[in-house]
Amino acid sequence: MPDTALADTDEIQRSVSEAATQDAQRITEDAAAYDMLAAANFSGVAWELMADTLATYAYPVTMNWLYTGEIVALCAARQRPVTRAPHDWDALMADRDEREELVCETIARALRTFREHALIEGRWSPEGGASLKTYFIGAVLGEFSAVYNRWASERSRRPPCIPDGMESLQALPASHRTTEDEIIGRTAVRTFLVGITDETTRTAVVLSMMGYSRQEVGEHLNMSAAAVTMRLSRLRRKRPPHQSGPPPPPESPDPSADKEARG
Repeated sequence: MPDTALADTDEIQRSVSEAATQDAQRITEDAAAYDMLAAANFSGVAWELMADTLATYAYPVTMNWLYTGEIVALCAARQRPVTRAPHDWDALMADRDEREELVCETIARALRTFREHALIEGRWSPEGGASLKTYFIGAVLGEFSAVYNRWASERSRRPPCIPDGMESLQALPASHRTTEDEIIGRTAVRTFLVGITDETTRTAVVLSMMGYSRQEVGEHLNMSAAAVTMRLSRLRRKRPPHQSGPPPPPESPDPSADKEARG
């Protein structure tokens, strides 16, 4: 009969050895990545490639934590509490677009913080225990509460939208106002809008079709120009080719959105 205790001991030793090998490999890879970034002064193509790698890693992790609510406890553990009002959180859980905007903005802010503090100022090192990716996730958690709290504040100031997306446009500047018939037939507009389930997105579409810039639409909706651009781009990607009605506003360059996106 085999000695179970001895077999268990051998398995533990193998696991420890494998973990040590993986840690050594990770340290070597992170050190090489750091040296490459340092040689490029943490900028240019080298930084862009690293930023893309970190963002790709952090996005699904953060989206999952946000959806499950685990991110609230994780932020609290880092002394970055999230001021979570039930009605705001319920709205966020019901709208993936809103969650995606929060996560993307959080990651963008975390990348700037990580580059400045962890890399340029040297607060991270390969021998410090945490991998590059793990340390970056910490930066994401450090930024989330500020992004969420600002989103909740802006959401409370958003103007109401009626179900078909044609909210009270009379209050908008007269220099931009045109009749719906001058843009496209009223029936076609409503046919297209009825397929957009999110009221804020419908409003952004209407205003964009009327000639407002992304910055102006964002100011009306109390959101950033980059967030408006993201919503309209997602709408274009999701829209089936056979769907009737006018297409989403063209993705022509919007200087205000580009400037904000570059941050």
